[in-house]
Amino acid sequence: MNDTLKTICWIEIAAILAIFSVTARAAIPNTETIEIIYATGFETNEGFDSEYTIPGQDEWEATDDGDGGSGLVSDFFEGQGQQAYIGFSSLKSDEVVDSFSLFRLINVTNFPIDAPIINFNVTMKIVDSANNEHDKFRWFVFNFKNEFLFLIDFDNQTKVISYILDDGKGAIDTGYKFDHIRIYDLRISMNFRRNLWCATMDETVIVNNQPITTKNAELTLSDIGVEWLIYNPEKPGDNYMLFDNYSISRARIAPRVNVQGILPDGKCVLRVFGELDAEYQIEASSDLDIWTPIKTGRTSADEGILDFVDDQAPHFPARFYRAAIVP
Repeated sequence: MNDTLKTICWIEIAAILAIFSVTARAAIPNTETIEIIYATGFETNEGFDSEYTIPGQDEWEATDDGDGGSGLVSDFFEGQGQQAYIGFSSLKSDEVVDSFSLFRLINVTNFPIDAPIINFNVTMKIVDSANNEHDKFRWFVFNFKNEFLFLIDFDNQTKVISYILDDGKGAIDTGYKFDHIRIYDLRISMNFRRNLWCATMDETVIVNNQPITTKNAELTLSDIGVEWLIYNPEKPGDNYMLFDNYSISRARIAPRVNVQGILPDGKCVLRVFGELDAEYQIEASSDLDIWTPIKTGRTSADEGILDFVDDQAPHFPARFYRAAIVP
């Protein structure tokens, strides 16, 4: 196979002519991980000790130096070893606080054109209170200048999932709720070159194409942390969030080329799924060795879709397609 298939520019080879498929548009684009910036399962072999709270372990920090508010437990997620938690216990007996946050600095400031994506993944579950006090739990994002960018809010009083941007307008209801039974896989995908972020829970899109910053804050990444926001600081809930499989990775966008169908005259109808309002070059090959440019076009600004017809398809017994973003 030609070495060009391995270069950073070309991301994905799509369908052969004989394969017909129509794939629904995913709001979060396909990405290919090229670097793990930080990842942990909070296991003992990673240096985490369940005898202690999270701050101070593996460079995790907290906004409060109390001896509560976080810790480690085992096998709450079956077969996944240790999990971290935030919440449950009072932070200090001699001080009233209304929030407590955990974070680990990563400080990412460079986003090359071929790899502008940062993906955050975490497995999580919110355990309800037994004392009838219900709080909030949040995942928040800050930049290198310690400026707040955005957050996702889980309200344990209403079960509503909301998000907050840096525009000062407060919480926006996503239209989705969580429950206390399920363990969720949360993913936040951030395109720092386009100032856009999306989020899914178990592959369901809960936030789609929102700005990372609305007020021209620096587009860098300092940390992605978790917060316990207490409704009544005099009576904190004993609710808590369990979280595991925390990872932050750098990725590049992998456009998909789908064969939508074959016209009566043998021409092939194709669709590219990629970034919103981005220019792509599509190439074709009959042997996966020699590639010929056949189309350059721009995806739609609302769905990131580019449709076109390969007029030359009838002249080939089989054909492969691939696409790459034009720098």
